[in-house]
Amino acid sequence: MSEKVVVLGVGVTRFEREPGKQMDEMAQEAVLMALRDAGMTYGDIEMGFLGNVYQPMMAPLVFYSLAKTGIPITRVDIACASASRGAQLGAYLIEAGAVDTCLVIGVEHMPRGMVPMHIDPQALSPGHEMLHDFMMGLITLPGSYAYKAVRYMHLYGTKPEYFAQVSVKNHKNSCLNPNAMYQKGISIEEVLNSRMISYPLTLYQCCANSSGSAAVILCSEKKARQYTDKPVFLTGWGAASLKYDRHDPVETSLSEGNTESAARKAYEKAGIGPEEVDLAQVHDAFSIGEILQIEALGFCPKGEGAALTWEGNTAIDGKIPVNTDGGLIGCGHPIGASGCRMIAEIYWQLRGQAGSRQVKNHRVGLLQNSGLGATNVMVFQV
Repeated sequence: MSEKVVVLGVGVTRFEREPGKQMDEMAQEAVLMALRDAGMTYGDIEMGFLGNVYQPMMAPLVFYSLAKTGIPITRVDIACASASRGAQLGAYLIEAGAVDTCLVIGVEHMPRGMVPMHIDPQALSPGHEMLHDFMMGLITLPGSYAYKAVRYMHLYGTKPEYFAQVSVKNHKNSCLNPNAMYQKGISIEEVLNSRMISYPLTLYQCCANSSGSAAVILCSEKKARQYTDKPVFLTGWGAASLKYDRHDPVETSLSEGNTESAARKAYEKAGIGPEEVDLAQVHDAFSIGEILQIEALGFCPKGEGAALTWEGNTAIDGKIPVNTDGGLIGCGHPIGASGCRMIAEIYWQLRGQAGSRQVKNHRVGLLQNSGLGATNVMVFQV
């Protein structure tokens, strides 16, 4: 019989443009918060994963700064989805009975400007499509998401204002989140009139690089019962990467990751459908991303996500609240940490601890986290 997986504790630092602490210090801060929340000590941890993208060898540097207890540690790098994949790997181990406890840390220092894409031409063959896209300028993330937005407008007649509403909502939510980088509301007009980055996406529809850390403690149910009588269960998870469709190569290249496949696995494992989800955290690196993801997750049919958002259905008091803490757009995006930050927000919501951003119905929460074509979906329940 497989073990049930529980989220026992979480910790999130303030996400900031200019970090006041070094990476090991930020990670320590997040881990200590998570341990206090769980009621554990670091000596109770049996396995560790670190979500981190831009600093090689950070797993030993971070974990050894906490303590040298001899646990296995692993650095996970699949771009923006690194930390949530670390949580999934930990969940597999707990479910299999290999360990009872696992600590997942996400941490990153990010520069200003566009996300660095360090693709060394010497490392790839001349015929590699990523090298071609990189040299042609097609792999810049604002450009990639702009293609998706233009295609969406072409297919469904959507107006740019509908995309801008995602930013308005998420900035409003981030004002209720003390850990978010942005603490100021913004209007549709301000979003649309901000500097054009890649049509139709303006500056305020793009998430900003930031620095910060988040930590999550997972454990088996039998272990969790020693610490809490109100466990938050991780009941389903699924992962996928891009899958080429020769019958529809345009949509393959414009895909936001294979979310449909990952969601299908997560829903099946959890024994639920999208209609049972009460709230969601999705990967809103750019405004169009949130709209594509809520469609891919089955919250509405394709082509209806923009209208669903425009009509207020994804607000905190809406039909299906999305990115209640501000998401990537409101919180900022320290790439290695965002996945754990998403888990923490769902955990707080399901426990009724989200304060002024608390949703009314909080029994089932869903996470969707993308990273360069790789997608993770996770279902949490109380």
